[in-house]
Amino acid sequence: MKLNKICAASAVLALAVALTACGGSASTAASSTASSEAASSVAASSEAASSEAAESAEYTVYNTTGSTVSELYLYEAGSEDKGENLAGEAGLADGENVVITRDVEADKQDDMTYVLEFTTEDGSTQSFETLHYEITPISLKSVDAAAGATPIAFAAPEQ
Repeated sequence: MKLNKICAASAVLALAVALTACGGSASTAASSTASSEAASSVAASSEAASSEAAESAEYTVYNTTGSTVSELYLYEAGSEDKGENLAGEAGLADGENVVITRDVEADKQDDMTYVLEFTTEDGSTQSFETLHYEITPISLKSVDAAAGATPIAFAAPEQ
């Protein structure tokens, strides 16, 4: 989409230059109109690009632990404030999911690292400490299933 807008703006600009080269007052008016359209098109392309860059991070967190998750936090790495318990007052029952979004300025997104921490009803707490700013599904694993490298999987549970 952005490429189409840039190509269209380039074509309009080329037309404006060609018309200007021919001379005459009619071509000057056409040139001014074409130049204005080209500038508007380029501005729209830039605006679209910056709004695309300001995309929200979205984590769809699935509870596949086999028990209720009583506490769930997503907070910036290094922060002492975990923020709100995203599991809610009743907790996140096994099989349920919650969508968590974060908004950060586009120029800071690549540097963002989050900690995803969860506690199950039996008191077992696990965390994943290098979650980046992205859109991804996350399945929480039980302590037994998490005996591997991480307590989460970057996948939605199979239906």
